[in-house]
Amino acid sequence: MRARRLGLSVGWLIVAAPLGPLSAEQAPAAPQAAVSESLQQISQDVDSPDAGVRRRALRSLRERGGPEALPLLARLIGDEEVGIREDAIDLVARIYVEPPGGGGGRSPKDAFGLAPIRTTPWPVPPDLQRALVRALADEYPSVRRDSAYTLAIVAAPPVPESAAFELLASLSDRDPDVRIAAARALGRLRVREAGVPLVGRVNDEVLDVRLAAMRALGDIRETGAVPALTDQFEFYVRGSAGRAALDALARIGDPASAPLFEAQTGSGYPAHRQSAYEGLARTGTAKVTAPRIEAGMTAEGDERVRLAMAFALASAGRSLDRILDALTDDDVGDQALEYLVELGPSHAAAIAARLQDQDPVIRQQIAVILGFTGSPDASAALQAAATTDPSAEVRGAIQVAQLRLRQKK
Repeated sequence: MRARRLGLSVGWLIVAAPLGPLSAEQAPAAPQAAVSESLQQISQDVDSPDAGVRRRALRSLRERGGPEALPLLARLIGDEEVGIREDAIDLVARIYVEPPGGGGGRSPKDAFGLAPIRTTPWPVPPDLQRALVRALADEYPSVRRDSAYTLAIVAAPPVPESAAFELLASLSDRDPDVRIAAARALGRLRVREAGVPLVGRVNDEVLDVRLAAMRALGDIRETGAVPALTDQFEFYVRGSAGRAALDALARIGDPASAPLFEAQTGSGYPAHRQSAYEGLARTGTAKVTAPRIEAGMTAEGDERVRLAMAFALASAGRSLDRILDALTDDDVGDQALEYLVELGPSHAAAIAARLQDQDPVIRQQIAVILGFTGSPDASAALQAAATTDPSAEVRGAIQVAQLRLRQKK
């Protein structure tokens, strides 16, 4: 087990250490006149007929960063130059999702992989969302692909009908990378009407499209896909498609799949066992099998599977301590974080108690988790720690969590 170190392996979680440009009500008062004048000039350059001037405006927006750039970037997403369109979409993704360590060289696809837990929930200007939706029909596949990923980063379910329509249309795009991005975005945005089209893509000629479609079906918890996913698992049990199918079934958590999950707890493949215990948690079956799961933990040799067993036990009302303690482990910390975000709404008080932990890494990640729960317990705990925590990184994580909670209201 490798302990996580504050500001390195988990520094990306807070997207703020420091937070960067703040929302209007949080930003400091000085010197507003200069800032407004600069933005006004950039706004004029964005509309220039000279492509070189528009590129200069884009560079200026990249240097400024922050959510105040978003309305201007919305205009550049519709630019006549494909390079400007691509770079504007890329910058939008970067404003919402800061790369690990604040480094560069990451694409909207990479940013999508870091979201949603690592996204700063800036309000989305309506013009920006409309521009990204229009870009889904761009003539260039790279723009269509990146706009799908970026839309899934900035938007929140339920998305407007126009966005759902264009993403669904993109499932039939001639470019497989666009189909992959569309499937992943539909899953992230929980577009319920995507169920049948995604089932159709489970038989796509490109393996990565099939894998993305199965994951999306799991994300939207499409129970109608259970027979098709079960068939996929039984046919491709030893391959990546089999793993993806079982993972999707575990995310759906249909009680009809409980016997399959129970059988796979004895699989020789750790990934299958992990999905099986996750499925038992989401079907509610773990409440019945909790004693057997707990007894089997000492014999389980895979760390990820043991954590999935702890998740199943927590879903059955047992302690969260095993999962909370795993937050500081580089190997399974992300897995623990995802479980706690899922469990958070019903365990907010127990999770909030860890804001008093001596380890700042745990406090930092607890703040991240509480930002997703939306409960009064979470809000009160964050408010109490906002100014008293001795760690700047933890205070930054609290600030982002509070912003996320405000967005939920």
